[in-house]
Amino acid sequence: MNKPTWHAISLMCCLSGCASDESAAPQLHPQGEYRLLPLETTQRQVNAILQGDDDEMNQVQLHPEAVTPPVLFALAFQLYQQEHFHDAMFWYFTAQLRARSDANKSLDVSVQQGVTKLSEQFGQAIAAYAQANPQAMEPAMIEALKWDKTAPRQYNPRWVALHGSEVWSQQDYAFMPMSRWAEIDRQTRDDFARGFARQMVNLRKGSGLALTD
Repeated sequence: MNKPTWHAISLMCCLSGCASDESAAPQLHPQGEYRLLPLETTQRQVNAILQGDDDEMNQVQLHPEAVTPPVLFALAFQLYQQEHFHDAMFWYFTAQLRARSDANKSLDVSVQQGVTKLSEQFGQAIAAYAQANPQAMEPAMIEALKWDKTAPRQYNPRWVALHGSEVWSQQDYAFMPMSRWAEIDRQTRDDFARGFARQMVNLRKGSGLALTD
């Protein structure tokens, strides 16, 4: 499996039509409000994890609520390489859920494509494994849904603006009011639970997922 790079998994690379080679990817230099977003910190953490830095992986697992979803995607990818399949699925589903809920807070619709690209680049093998092993996927997804419901978000959800097309041309990002963020998180989690329950019906003709939890 090819190892993803920060530039290869970003929407910015996709929009520019560049190759997956990190050296060919255009360098992003955010302007205005975008400069306040945690680009360099996320890059450093993602790259360290992809390079197999055990200290970084341990630190992220100790404080997962404090890192942006791309870092959790990278953690899931590396854990899968190490054949820690349950943990890889758990962090992959968690990263998907949090990234999508953050994208749902943005008024730049192109960030949705960015989140999809992140998920595909980091989790293609994980998703295939989960589909082939529904009995293992179900507890990992239930655990991810429960964790997301109770764990605080101690990172800036606006990170997702770096994965939209407007970052290349705008000075300011546009988001839903913070007063709506908790409801968006809840609705996204509910949508994930419903979608997963339907998926399990197709895979196993029944699901143990409690949608009312």
